[in-house]
Amino acid sequence: MMDLDDECSWNLWKKVNNKFDLQQMSGSIDSLLTEIEEGWPLFLLHTHINREQRECIKDLRCQSTDKTFVVAQIDFSMNYTLVRQREVQQGFFSQHQVTLFTIHLTIGKEQRNLAIISDYMEHTTVFVHCEQKVLTQFIKKNFPLVKKINYVSDGACAHFKNNASILNLIHHKIDFDLDACWTFTATGHGKGAGDGIGAVLKFSARRATLSKNILMSNPKDFYEFTQKQQLETARRSNKDIPGVHAFFLESDEIEEAKNFEQQVKKAFASIRLYLY
Repeated sequence: MMDLDDECSWNLWKKVNNKFDLQQMSGSIDSLLTEIEEGWPLFLLHTHINREQRECIKDLRCQSTDKTFVVAQIDFSMNYTLVRQREVQQGFFSQHQVTLFTIHLTIGKEQRNLAIISDYMEHTTVFVHCEQKVLTQFIKKNFPLVKKINYVSDGACAHFKNNASILNLIHHKIDFDLDACWTFTATGHGKGAGDGIGAVLKFSARRATLSKNILMSNPKDFYEFTQKQQLETARRSNKDIPGVHAFFLESDEIEEAKNFEQQVKKAFASIRLYLY
């Protein structure tokens, strides 16, 4: 028979000083059950939303074909920091980073993985728009009968779920000659396919840097290594296509698109787009 007054300990994620940290708690069994009961409704809601969204995305992928629409799950991977083997102490304070944007394409029963590498460090809507240009060119070249793209992403407001992004979506057909729609999921609901793409590329680069004395001093070096490594891996596996298609997006191209966006904003300063 359990005594509710018996002492026990448990771990709980809590927000302390605006940061989440794993805290070790202790108290009676009764206090533990109370803690679980308080968090239970929120947990049930989170689980329900997560499962429903997962099933919705699964259905979209099953419905996609190479003659109708593709599903593109997109996300920014955490910036990769370039390290050098046997670097001096001051090298730690002058490290360069790489922006990595991942795309997982589902075309019927086929799948493609894309990674867009850039020396532009800001994760913005302008970057996403430039990425869409690369993606649409890839789709037109490899799947010319596709008529539509269904984007899937989380609801990050900095670069995905904002008025500028929705405005770009409205003009997607004009800009890229492909129809498009966007499916947003709740932010922070687990890992997706894009996280796996980013992990593979980062692991391969870090392992080569630290074990083979390969120097990667800038994002262009990272791109060239990734492209070469993916092609060699595909050739060893007797495959026609690489596991990850790598592309490089110049910061100058993004800056040019950014300047154009600012000009448009000035021209239509009185226009407001509201989301409901």
